[in-house]
This record gives sequence, C-alpha cells and structure tokens, in this order.
Amino acid sequence: MLHGITDTLNIQQRSPTVAPAMGAQQVPNEQQVANTAAIPTHRLESYSKWAKVTQGQHKISASQVAEQGLQQVKALLKQLHNQVKQSLSKQQSVQQQARTKQLQSQLAQLDISYQNKPLVDHQLNLISAARPAAKHNFSLKSVDLSVAKLRDEYITIQLGSDSSRVLLPANENANNLVQHLSSALKPLDIQAAVDRNGKFIFQGNKSQWQQVQAGLLMTGQGQRLPAGEARSIKVTEELNWQDPREWRFGSNEELKQAMAKIAKSMHKVELQLQELAESKQKIQQQLQRINSQKPTSADLETTMTQLTNLMQPLPFNLQVTSLMAQANMTRTQVSALLA
Repeated sequence: MLHGITDTLNIQQRSPTVAPAMGAQQVPNEQQVANTAAIPTHRLESYSKWAKVTQGQHKISASQVAEQGLQQVKALLKQLHNQVKQSLSKQQSVQQQARTKQLQSQLAQLDISYQNKPLVDHQLNLISAARPAAKHNFSLKSVDLSVAKLRDEYITIQLGSDSSRVLLPANENANNLVQHLSSALKPLDIQAAVDRNGKFIFQGNKSQWQQVQAGLLMTGQGQRLPAGEARSIKVTEELNWQDPREWRFGSNEELKQAMAKIAKSMHKVELQLQELAESKQKIQQQLQRINSQKPTSADLETTMTQLTNLMQPLPFNLQVTSLMAQANMTRTQVSALLA
C-alpha cells in the first residue's frame, strides 16, 4: 500500500495541473466510501485470529486422537508383555499362543489417523514434521543385483508410470553397485543400501511400498536379469524390530527376545505420550495468547510511524487525497492517522 501512495504523490507533484482532476476522479464522498469500502481492518484481524484459533484447535484434536491411539497401543503392549511372561514361566499352551498372536495382530492393524492423515506409523512411532513416518524396507525375491558380473549390464526399473535406467558395471562389489542403484532410484523416491550380509535392501515410503507390492517391472541384458521383455519382480518386506509383525513367539529364546522388544516399545510409547502432553500444553498457551492479544493498537502504531516518515515532506492536502484514494478511507480516518 505504501508504494502505491508514494507513486500517486510523485505523479501529483510532477503534474500539478493533472492532480486536481485525478483527485476529483479518485476521491469518493463519505457515503460512497461507506458503500464500497473493503473489509474493515478489525474484521480482517478477527478473520486472522479465527483462522489461527481454528488451526490450533485442529492441532489439539489431532493430538487428542494420537494420545488416545497411543494409550490403546500401550494397553495392548502391556497385555502382550504379560502374556509372553506367562508363556515363559510355564509351557506355552495352544490357547496362550493364539492369544499372543491375536494381540500382535491387533497392534499391527491399528490405524491411528486424523482427517485421513496417519499419526502413528507401522513401527509405533508418532509422526511429526520433525519425525516423518518410518520407511518400508524390502528386498527383491528372485533377483540378486549385488552379484559381480564379467560384463556391464543396463537394468531398467519401472514403478507405476515412472521408470529409471541404471548401469551396473562389470567386476564391481556390492558397495559400489549399490551406489549406482541409489543414484538411479532417486527419481522413483526409493533408496538402496547393503545390509551386514551384503544383501541389497530397498527403502520407500508407504505409497512407494504399495506400488512395489502391486508390481515392480525390471529388464536386464542377460547378466542378472534375462534380456527382452520386462519381468514382474516379487518383493519381500524386511521388518524392523520395532514393527510388531517382526516379533516371534515360538521358542523360549524367541519369547525372551520378544519381551525385550515389547519393553522397549512400551518405553518409547511412554515418551511419546509425554511429548504429546507437552505439545498440547504449548498449543493451548498459544491459543490463549491469540485470544487475549490486541494487535490493532500495535499495528496502528507501526502504520502511523511508517506514514509519518513517508508523508513528512509533502503537503497535508496531498497526503489526505492520496490516502483516501489508495486506501479507500474516510477523511476522518486519515486525519486521525496523520494527527
């Protein structure tokens, strides 16, 4: 707005004979101003405050949904921990094993989301801007790209409507080959790595993982993949220990390992519940400040300072005329600002 005012004033000073005509055309009377005025400042401030409050309420609602979901996770983990403990203390019966599997399945199938946005990922981690959802890991079921070959091979990888082509040079080890793959898979939003056993592991977010399950097409040149038409490659999901589906409850050794993983998960959930409580408290404090603050006086003081600096060398009459023309304000309002 200030740039517009400056331009108008400069034109009026350079062309004094035109200024009155411009003023006559641009300056409406008070009744016209009242009829055609834009949204009042106080109403804009109310809309802004309402938008901030609404956004804060959505954050609180999402936090409450996440808290309820994590409380459910906590309860299921506690039941599962007790169930595994009982199975270790005596011979595990068929009924106990079935109950353990049921609790595990309930944990794995929990869908904690708000307005179709997931709040907790498949590894029971709270999702936030600073902590995105955990990636899904998978490996290729019938193809081993980590094997060194005597000849170069171009491999084309197609995922949905996107595709990428990578050169796997001859006589390269797994670590070098995975670097070539990682660069080629970036457009597909998939990462590649080598595990401790030298096996290639791929990572993708939920949408990539769903597409991979639907079909990953690959074409080679006869070294690691047959030449010719694309082949549909099946994949195997590689589960992290934090994923409840990874826990095993067969032997006593598996039960002990599962108990340790469940205990760690319970501790993690407790920390996340504390984090949610602190976050919700901060949001509520911010909402209280928004509701109690009065930005009008502060904004008005800043505006007055800017106007004073800008208008000081110019005649008062041109100040009033330009302000009314540019800001669609009444003479009374302009006089109050310039007083």
